[in-house]
Amino acid sequence: MDTADNNILVIKLRYIGDVLLTTPVFDALRSNYPEARIVALVNKGTEAVLSDNPAIDDVLILERDVDRINDLMIQVRLVRRLRSYHFDYALELTNSDRGALLSFFSGADKRIGYKPRDKMKRINRRLLLTDLINGDGRQHIVEHHLAILRPLDCVIKKPQLRLFWKKADEATLKHVFETEKVPLDKPFVVMHPFSGVPSKAWLAENYAVVCDHLNEAWGIRTILICGNDKSEINFLEMITMQCQSSPAHMGGKLTLKQLAALMSQALLFFGVDSGPMHIATAVNTPVIALFGPSRKFRWGPWGKDHQVIQKSWPCVPCGKRGCDGRGVSKCMEELTIDEVLPVLDAALRFRLSHNEKLSFGLRKND
Repeated sequence: MDTADNNILVIKLRYIGDVLLTTPVFDALRSNYPEARIVALVNKGTEAVLSDNPAIDDVLILERDVDRINDLMIQVRLVRRLRSYHFDYALELTNSDRGALLSFFSGADKRIGYKPRDKMKRINRRLLLTDLINGDGRQHIVEHHLAILRPLDCVIKKPQLRLFWKKADEATLKHVFETEKVPLDKPFVVMHPFSGVPSKAWLAENYAVVCDHLNEAWGIRTILICGNDKSEINFLEMITMQCQSSPAHMGGKLTLKQLAALMSQALLFFGVDSGPMHIATAVNTPVIALFGPSRKFRWGPWGKDHQVIQKSWPCVPCGKRGCDGRGVSKCMEELTIDEVLPVLDAALRFRLSHNEKLSFGLRKND
């Protein structure tokens, strides 16, 4: 394998959590191609996941416009920039028509992607990609991503998710703590309760009970997080209004980097199957995640010391967006507090007995 002066493009046009789950690919490429120029192409709004990553030289952003003419011009400019790199390899991790087209137009000599699962795909990927590999739907998505490296004969070490931030993010986060009157030297649990997918949602009153339990039984404060979308913030407000305790509402107040720094200091992450759940795993914070119809073997928290709470019904996981066409999943609706609190208690008992993370120091950005 000639590793000298290679230019490598990696395409992942999905959401924040999906992009984060590709970071082991970049580590493997950097390890096997130490002198290569490695470039990522991601959707606008997800680029912070990969910025500051030492395994990546450049992060390019795919922007879009509702106006077709403007959108076409944006894509033409992007293709020109892609071709200026003179790529040797393009790895298409999205398994989409757009990703395959951009891989082709990049001009890379070797273009690797997955064999199409849907025979009704509008574009024949065999005409656009030089190497098609079989994806395995039984693998975790991290392993699925790493499989794209097979044609390059890469040696893959123990894969880990990684996310990086700067000192300025730490300083801003400390200021937010002070503004919200959250002590910097007290342990806390980060809770991300919101899902834009109703079939993954749990009830606001249940989250309120969890916040109160953490406070009453353990003397631990909950920090609530979400994006800056109004519906997400409203959901957090519904939780706080039903609490007897006073969880810290940091919804919409943190950037992705600041959120990663926050997660790195939490005793635990508690919440639904989501991008923030994967951020917690990337900074080695134990996760307790609520899963409904999702396949935990595919999308569960990557690594050790994490737990998924999910119904053991024969129909779970179904992978569908709700039961009986209602858009709501019974396996989430009927997931009870009594099923959740013992798991939380056991995890907290273990963490506190090991006396870990009891001070605010931002130690894990390495």
